[in-house]
This record gives sequence, C-alpha cells and structure tokens, in this order.
Amino acid sequence: MTQIPQSMTAHAVKTSSGNAGWSTTLASTFGLSFGASSLTVLAFAAFMAPLQQEFGWRIPDIAIGASIISIMIMILSPIQGALVDKYGSRPLLLISIPIFAASLAAMYFLPNNLYVFYAAWVVISLCGLGCWPIAYLRATAGWFDRNLGLALGVANAGIGVGAALTPLIVGALISAYGWREAFVGLGILALLVWPVVYFFLAEPARDGAVAIGEGQDFWEAAKTRPFLVALGAFFLLGIFSGTMIVHQVRIFIDAGISPATATAIPSAFGIALIAARLGTGWLLDHVRASIVMAIFLTGGLITALLYAQGPSLTMAIIGTVLAGLIVGAEFDVLSYIIPRYHGRKSLGKIYGAIFAVFQFSSASAIYIAGASRQATGSYSLMMNVIAGICLICIVLFSMMGPYRYQRGKH
Repeated sequence: MTQIPQSMTAHAVKTSSGNAGWSTTLASTFGLSFGASSLTVLAFAAFMAPLQQEFGWRIPDIAIGASIISIMIMILSPIQGALVDKYGSRPLLLISIPIFAASLAAMYFLPNNLYVFYAAWVVISLCGLGCWPIAYLRATAGWFDRNLGLALGVANAGIGVGAALTPLIVGALISAYGWREAFVGLGILALLVWPVVYFFLAEPARDGAVAIGEGQDFWEAAKTRPFLVALGAFFLLGIFSGTMIVHQVRIFIDAGISPATATAIPSAFGIALIAARLGTGWLLDHVRASIVMAIFLTGGLITALLYAQGPSLTMAIIGTVLAGLIVGAEFDVLSYIIPRYHGRKSLGKIYGAIFAVFQFSSASAIYIAGASRQATGSYSLMMNVIAGICLICIVLFSMMGPYRYQRGKH
C-alpha cells in the first residue's frame, strides 16, 4: 500500500487503489450492519418466543442468554482492543468472520438444554472476537482527522441499519422456515461480510495517514480526567441502553398497547439510531462532544419520564425515537473523543476498556430492570432512576475539558 505523508490529514487519504478512506468507511458500515452486535444482541429478542414455544423454557431463563452476550463482550472488548492495536483490524476480521458465521449456523443443532444454550452464546461471542465494533471503527479512524466525526458516524450507522433490518429478517426467516433455519440464515449474513472486508477495507501504514501511532499509551490515558469521566459516564449510559433495548416492548405492553403494536414500535428505534449515527458524526466535527451529548441526554431524560407514567401509543413512539437517538449517539461520541483526548496510539485498548464497563452495566441493568418490575409491578422506579442518570451524565460530559488533540487545519 502507498504510504501517505502525515500532513495529508484533512480528508480521507487517497492511495493508488482509490479513495481508501471512504471505501474502508463504507465497508465498515456494511460490516457493522451484519456484524457480531447486530446478529447477536439485536437479533436475540426475536428468538425468545419460538424457543419458549418449542422447549417450554421460561422467558427470564432465556433472557439470561442476552446477559451472557453482554458479559462476554465486557470480557472480550479489552482483548480485542489490544489485538487491533497490535496487529490491525483487517487480519483479525478476516480470521474471525467465517468462524463467527459457522458458530451462528451451528445453533441449528441446539438441543433442549438451557445450559447448552448458555454455553453456545459463550462460544459464539468468542468466535466473534474480531467482529465487534472497535475493529471497524479503528480502521476507519486511521484515515481521517478533519472529517473524523462524519466518517465514524457513517461507519457506526451500520449498527443502526442492523437494528432496523435484523429483527425483520429474523422474523421473516422464523415465519417462513423456523427458528433453527433462521440461525443458519444469520450465519450466511455474517459470511457475506468477508468479501466486503477483503476487497474494500484497508488500513493506513503505521507511519502514514493521520499519525496512527501518535498519542498516549493506555496507562498514561487511564490517569487523566477525560478518561475517568468517560468511564463513569459510559457506565451510566450502559444502564440506560441495556434497559431500553431489552425492556421497551414490555413497558409498552404494560401500558396497554397491544403486543403486535408494541413489537413493531422499536422499528422507529432503529431508524432513529441510524439518523443519530449520521447526524452525530457530522455534529461532532462542528460542535463540542459535551454539547452534543447534552442534547441527546435531554431526550433520554424525556423518554424515561414518559415511560415512568405508562406511555400512550403516541408517547411510546416519541419515546422510542428519543431513546434511539441517544443509543445511536453514544458510541459515535466515544469513538470520537478517544482520538481527540488521547490520540490514536492506544485507541483500541481505551475503547475496549470503556466499552467493557458499558457492557457490564448494560448486562446488570437488564436483570435489575426486570427484578424491579417484578418487585414493584411496573417499570416506574427504574425509569425514574434512568431520568436521574441522564442528568448526571450531562454534568459528567461537561467536566471533560478541552480536546488535547485538535482537528487538522487542512
């Protein structure tokens, strides 16, 4: 690959094979659309009812599988971050994608045993080690400086596309063929990403393109205020996201909305998530991250208060859009502020550590929100807690201070 002078940092860097920055960004969008997050976390809910019907398992017991995925992401994220920092994203993705696809398809053979079900999600998460978002985001970030926010927003929009399409695809496969065949279909979707990564995802040379080795090492960054503030803020955001993603439909049903309608409303969540990915990326290139997060967290606060009262259909749609916006914005912001406060040297490790904390709180919140409803008979208490979390996060993001690594001037 042609090496690029470090001064060429204003836009996606062009190589002899074309505009490698934007081709990498679009390949990342596709990869995240049908990557590990979309095909596990976002697809999980669609399998709950069929598994209950066939095996007679309780819904809370099935839901433990979703918590296992979150716990595995928490464990694996720092490991993946260290691997992409050391070896790069491309080789890790090319090895992991076919293994991950095979592990999903193997769910076709799932027996009537909850412990095997739980173990299967551990194995699937391990097989997808290289397919979690940081691999794509680090590859994209290596090509951009001035338009970093926009590029990361376009890449991250893939998760929004996955949120909108995956439940529809899985639902159609289950209806037409059955849940076992739907898992095979997910494996095929995962495998489609491999040729896209092979032909279109490139990484800049280490001593070229946006000074990929510039910045703080992990332990140096871990002692700074921006890192500690981000760690705390994303721990709290994990509680918001875990609760909203898993429990929204149940909140709507408890409020008297029909199950069929309640299940359809989250499609607006996926659309809002896509809009937030793209819009947030552009905003971050023009407005400070703390202001961007204050805007979206205000929407999260409104959502929590609406849900605490038992939303009407109209309020449920408004709430799910606002929730989708904040869930869509949060990782655009995380992937943007790390290069701005800490540089790109240890981007994978820093992102992985913060993402792990986020996943821990998200997995915990899934259980806590369900337990709170079981104990109180509603989600009102949990929603009031989340409203307070949104306020605290607004304050935390305001404490991060000025960027250490400013945008390029060219």
